[in-house]
Amino acid sequence: MEYDSGAAKPQAEEGFVRDKKIVLPGEKIAEGKLNLPNTFTEGNETFAAVIGMLDSEGRYIPLENRYRPSVGDIVVGIVTDVRHAGYEVDLNLPEGGFIPTRDMRINLQLGDFVICKVKMVNEVGDVDLGEVRRLPKGKIVEFPSAKVPRLIGRKSSMLMLLKDYAGGDIMVGNNGLVWISERSDMPLVLKAIKLIEKKAHKSGLTDEVASMLRAERGERPAPAAPEAEGREEEGEQYVRQ
Repeated sequence: MEYDSGAAKPQAEEGFVRDKKIVLPGEKIAEGKLNLPNTFTEGNETFAAVIGMLDSEGRYIPLENRYRPSVGDIVVGIVTDVRHAGYEVDLNLPEGGFIPTRDMRINLQLGDFVICKVKMVNEVGDVDLGEVRRLPKGKIVEFPSAKVPRLIGRKSSMLMLLKDYAGGDIMVGNNGLVWISERSDMPLVLKAIKLIEKKAHKSGLTDEVASMLRAERGERPAPAAPEAEGREEEGEQYVRQ
């Protein structure tokens, strides 16, 4: 989908490749019963329900799941209806988001791109949004929500890398919608995002993306840093502002 505008820590097992281990559905990830998303328990053991990774600290990171909004999440969306009481927002979910007019200091229009915080989720999954910011013109693309931390990188390292080479700005929501500024080198950003999605389970992903970006810019490859191999790259936050 594209739009244009004008945790707990289970005990790690042996078998890691560098600092991560790929786990398949049905593979044991921990001793003991752990209440983790995308897992199931049998006896006194916990198993992966979807493909994922175990990092060097034994944390299970699913690489496939459907996003479920939680209070405090940052989400990106598109205004799809304007009413007296507020604004309907498409969050790429079965249920819609809603921005009450009473909480707004700005007026939104149909088709506006917004970044918001989830304020409430009711029993049927409808989402109330707040702390709304209207985004400038650009493009919104869909990205697997389970892989969002890899798109962001540790301390936003991947996003900063994309901005350095492509200019403009990028905003990433927990819901897997990614806004890209029209001032960015759009083809370059989209190519990098596809690479990150394809290789989200790989170690050294930031270095590989950096090499691709340098090649696209016609730059010489940078010498590899001794400590770069096997570096952990999981995101620590969902949006950079």
